[in-house]
Amino acid sequence: MALRLPGRAAATRLWVLNLRELRSHRLRVITSLLVVVVSSALLVAVLGTYGSLTSSVRELSATVAGTADLEVAGISDTGLDDALAGEIRASVPAAAAAVPLIQSPAQLDRAGAAPTSISVLGSDYRITELNSRLRTAVQSGTGTDLRTLQDGVVVGKALGLVTGDRVTIGGVPVTVSAVIDSDAAKALNGGRYAFAYLGLAQRLTGHQGRLDSVLIKAAPGVGTGALRADLERVVNGRAVVVDPEFRAAQAETAGSVTRDSTLLIALISLVVAAFLVFNTMTMSVATRRPTLAMIRALGGRSRSLVTDLIAEAALFGLLGGLAGIPVGMLAGSWIIDRLPDAASDKYGATITFSLPAYVGPVAVAACVVACVAASALAARAVLSVSPVEALVPGEVVARDRRAGWSARLAGAVGVLLVGAAWLIVVTVQGRAAFLAGVAYAVGVLLICFAVTGALVRVVTAISSRLGGPGQLAAVNTERAPRRAWATLMTVAIAVTVGVGTSGAMNDLVGSVSRSLDGLGDPDLYVSSRPAAELPSGPLLDPSLTAAVARTPGVARVLDGQWLSVNLGEARVLLQGLTPGMSAPFVKRADPAVLRRVLAGDGLIVSTTLARTMKVAVGDRLRLATPAGFRELPVLQLVDYVAIDSGTAAIGLDLMRQLFDRPGATYLQVNVQTGADVAAVRGRIAAEIAASGRPGHVYTGADSLQATRTSVEQSGRFAVAIQWVVAVVAAVALLNTLLLSVIERRRDLGVLRAMGAARGFISRMVLAEAAAIAATGTVLGVMMGEVLHELSNRILATTTSVDIVYTAQWQTAVYVVVAFALCFAGAFFPAAQASRMTIRDAVTDE
Repeated sequence: MALRLPGRAAATRLWVLNLRELRSHRLRVITSLLVVVVSSALLVAVLGTYGSLTSSVRELSATVAGTADLEVAGISDTGLDDALAGEIRASVPAAAAAVPLIQSPAQLDRAGAAPTSISVLGSDYRITELNSRLRTAVQSGTGTDLRTLQDGVVVGKALGLVTGDRVTIGGVPVTVSAVIDSDAAKALNGGRYAFAYLGLAQRLTGHQGRLDSVLIKAAPGVGTGALRADLERVVNGRAVVVDPEFRAAQAETAGSVTRDSTLLIALISLVVAAFLVFNTMTMSVATRRPTLAMIRALGGRSRSLVTDLIAEAALFGLLGGLAGIPVGMLAGSWIIDRLPDAASDKYGATITFSLPAYVGPVAVAACVVACVAASALAARAVLSVSPVEALVPGEVVARDRRAGWSARLAGAVGVLLVGAAWLIVVTVQGRAAFLAGVAYAVGVLLICFAVTGALVRVVTAISSRLGGPGQLAAVNTERAPRRAWATLMTVAIAVTVGVGTSGAMNDLVGSVSRSLDGLGDPDLYVSSRPAAELPSGPLLDPSLTAAVARTPGVARVLDGQWLSVNLGEARVLLQGLTPGMSAPFVKRADPAVLRRVLAGDGLIVSTTLARTMKVAVGDRLRLATPAGFRELPVLQLVDYVAIDSGTAAIGLDLMRQLFDRPGATYLQVNVQTGADVAAVRGRIAAEIAASGRPGHVYTGADSLQATRTSVEQSGRFAVAIQWVVAVVAAVALLNTLLLSVIERRRDLGVLRAMGAARGFISRMVLAEAAAIAATGTVLGVMMGEVLHELSNRILATTTSVDIVYTAQWQTAVYVVVAFALCFAGAFFPAAQASRMTIRDAVTDE
């Protein structure tokens, strides 16, 4: 007698039972698999988007730095004296190489095309001492002699230029010496860059006599710690010694509004995706209850059936997770396209969608785990009763109606999690506050599971008031409470996410605008940058300042500066204030403190910077300056929208003295009483054009609106992610309703056999959908408004903006859309079921 191997028996059983079941129920398989696919796509899109915010800067930094061990960077965005590189070579024998580097954004102008912001890179022949892709890319176009770039630039192919083109970069006409299309070049900001020899690169970026940084390579046998100590001794506070990837770390904290709102929605999305997959697989297994009962009645073992279902669910999760990766990448690219332009310009790197290596495996693993867990629990519920009982249509309601220990435990844990969420937002500072969003999302799901009976009774009460079809629908709901709960919770989750996240984003935008009180007060601004960008430089020509003051209609001109400063590896923005200036810092400061700041006795610090640097009022903040270290007392903390690692304000005279930066980066202009602001603006614009130097003039209202628009762009970025969540929830909702109708085809056929008309069947299904939609939307609005307020508090903690709750009119839109989806999801399968013959309806699908 031939020996039959257990593995072969299991494979035969899977082929005969599970795979045949899947082949014969294609619609059920496709709808269930679709939810897994879109849930995987949601995870890929959101996690990939969050990683993409810094990956482009990180990749550019790594490509440029190559084998460099440390980097000596300028204190401010004006860079460092290029003589410091020679001093390092002479005084630090532990440094095998000290390579000067220019790495700054600049404007590219060419005939027939709009101005483009690109990354300008520059160095000298010493770049060959670093084993970097920058060296490889440049040498592939110029050979080994970089001096051929004294009067020309090498560009990446992505800029669309050809050799010999004449373009203007940073106001300097240059010739394209070579166009590089190698793998090494593509790693440099995706090929959107220009490389020039050091002297020319300094002119292109306005850094004459200055460097952005010096890349340091340790001598053989020298540790990084010892090298850092030697460099800090020589630099002596005139620059900062950092790791080469410090720009990526700065970029990670730069766009706090975008980053924090994205992270909040990302964490909630993880919970939503897991719940939707769990719901779908639970219902999918429940619809196969009669088949499983028949197999058990014929002698099949429960353990083997559970094992087979788990294997099938794992395959579902694996295939759906893998299929969702490319879909998620497309969705992520669409989201990245909504990113504010300023985020790409700040660090000279164009932000593109990139998928971190961990995202794909995480998405697939999450789908597999959710599918397996749902199938195991659903199979346990089905197989825990006798085959005869399982063959009865509907659910085994005796167990569902009994408030078992699992429901009580879920309710207790849910209450604790919701309480913990509010405790976190009250007591926790910084990014850890985002845990409150996850705790709340999981907590409300557990609470809703614990009160399943009450929610189902609400559905049946509503349904029973919708006439005869509604009363019969109420009976069906009572017989299948888990199915009704799963459907109404899908509705509730979709509404919750929409109401909560969109409300928080709208409140954030409005509150940021209110936090910038004083920004729009001046009649006009003059700056070297447009209204949409922070006026941090370059410095305005002194002659232009004098010309503006002489312009007819001008009553007063006040100088001001914004300066980017590196405090260690943190990037901080300093504003230089003058008497009479209008600014948010001025509006929020105590008058006595403001007088001391203007006198140069200390500084005002934002709460974000205070948290970053761990300082309080009365502490002394240590600043590195070109002349060495300088300590200033912190006189007051104020709430100011989080930018980079934080902001601070000092007197303009002190700023000029400390950072050797005379002049102004912007002017506040007040016109004479009765003067036409538009006419004065036109005269100033003519003065700028006549000077031949870059400059922009715009109104105070333009400045405020540009800042508001930037925040709205960040909000739209988060809302784009929310729409991805909404689409996933909509697909899951349609799938859940479809499965609920498929599960009742036999019941509908019996009703037809008893004389029920087709219209009656359709109205019965729609009545149940209406009751579920009503219950789900009310529950969703309630949970969504709580999430709205919780999200406001989370974002207020992380962005340092006092966010005020405001009711949103969009809530009504979410209610209408939820009802429409419920009717759409129920109508089409109900219409199909009502058109089937009685014989087909009572036959298994």
